[in-house]
Parts: sequence; structure tokens; C-alpha cells
Amino acid sequence: MSDSNPEVMGRTEPRTVTAQTDTSPELSEIKRRFEELQSQFIEQPQEAVKKAERLTEEAIEGMTKAIREQMSTIHRELEGDTDTERLRLAMRRYRMLIDSIGRSQAA
Repeated sequence: MSDSNPEVMGRTEPRTVTAQTDTSPELSEIKRRFEELQSQFIEQPQEAVKKAERLTEEAIEGMTKAIREQMSTIHRELEGDTDTERLRLAMRRYRMLIDSIGRSQAA
């Protein structure tokens, strides 16, 4: 079987979002804090931008941690497993993870 066949990697099946969504508590908190910073911009624009940069770095670190945890989970669940179906499912999960990263970059 070839990975160019959409049936092999489950590309014809519905996709499941695995990354943070707009409803995640962490992302909601980041957005709330950013809105506060926007209101500070009028009085202290330079300080607000510095705080926004730190908040963005914090958000990126959180996303990176979440992605690494997902990768570790997939890897741990497969350790030493040679079952083709389980390997196929792992490939699908990695593809979904990559797709979720792509959606994040589009923003």
C-alpha cells in the first residue's frame, strides 16, 4: 500500500481537531489578557507592546508544550508495536497534528 492512496492514511475520513481550540481555557485566558493589553495601549503604547510580546511568547511556549505532549503520547502508545493498523492510526494522528499546526500558522 502507498501513502498516496487516500484510503491508507484515512484522508477520506472526517478529521478530528487535536490542537487547542478557541474554547480551550488556556487560549481563552491568553485572549482575555491580550484584550487587557489592548486597552493599555492608549496610555502606554510602548509598555503594552512589550507585554504583548511576552504574552505571545508565553502562548507559543504553551502550544509547543502541548504539541510535544501529543507527540510523546503517540510515540509511547506505539513503542515496539508493529501492528500495521496501529501504525496507520499513528500516521493519521501525526497528520492531524501537522494539519493543526498549519491551521495555527494561517492565523
